[in-house]
Amino acid sequence: MKDSHTDYWLKTNGLKPENFSVEPKWLVQAEMIATNLLKHHGKLLEQNQAHTLNNFLRQTKSAKRRDITERTCYTVMNIGTKINRKIFKAHRQLKKAQSV
Repeated sequence: MKDSHTDYWLKTNGLKPENFSVEPKWLVQAEMIATNLLKHHGKLLEQNQAHTLNNFLRQTKSAKRRDITERTCYTVMNIGTKINRKIFKAHRQLKKAQSV
C-alpha cells in the first residue's frame, strides 16, 4: 500500500514517487531545489538563473533524464545556495531594522 502523504509531499516538491528510489541522490536533490526555487523564490532569481532552472526541470521531465550530469545538478544546487544567502541577508536586515 502506498503512503499517499509521502506521494503528495514528493509531488509538491517536484519529484515523481516512482523515480525517487532509483535516481541518484544528487539528481533528486537538484530537482527538488529547482522546483522550490521557481515556486517560492522566483523574484530573487536572475533571468539566467531562472532560465537554467527551467531548462533543468524540462530535461528532468524528458526521457533523456539519464543524460543529466552531476555537474549540471551541482550548478542547480549552487544557484540554490546563492538564493539562500540572499534570503538570509534580507532576513538579517529585517531583524536588525526591527530591533532598532
